[in-house]
Amino acid sequence: MKHYHWLILTAILIAGCSQAQPIAPTGVALPANVAGQSKLLNAGGPGTVTTSDPAPDFEYTTSNGTTKLSDLRGKIVIVNFWATWCGPCREEMPDLQKIADDSNGMIVILGINKLEEASVIAPYAKEVGVQFTLIANPSGEIPERYGVRNLPTSYIIRPDGTVGDWRLGAMDEQMIQQSIEKSR
Repeated sequence: MKHYHWLILTAILIAGCSQAQPIAPTGVALPANVAGQSKLLNAGGPGTVTTSDPAPDFEYTTSNGTTKLSDLRGKIVIVNFWATWCGPCREEMPDLQKIADDSNGMIVILGINKLEEASVIAPYAKEVGVQFTLIANPSGEIPERYGVRNLPTSYIIRPDGTVGDWRLGAMDEQMIQQSIEKSR
């Protein structure tokens, strides 16, 4: 009977906390810029997405609610595929953050993590000082749909929802700016 009371108390505490911040499947509270849930919306097999193709749509959920890539039409979106163990991914994060900071909200950076849980991403976001949205996709369905094999890989999505450019490997600020200009 005592065990039952602890279960109820634990459930109440978790429910109270989850209203303020989402909880990762492992029970770790997530910061507002980390999406613990995501899913691919465009059906279709794995493929290679290239310039001028429509960007495969996906959605992600943060403490601010659920957003779809297609909800961001009208802005340039950089979809960056990365992992916490990837050294080049870590190197480009500050430059991606600088682009986001300098854009006055007209450029959105979405960092989609390949195959790791949100509980691993949350401390990484804090450690690296990233404020743009980092998205857990432990199933790997989103990078697979985009045809991502190596990390980092980035896609620059035009305001109309098509791919303007894509880059394999780490980018610095100048390379990111060039890809943005190519995608306008």
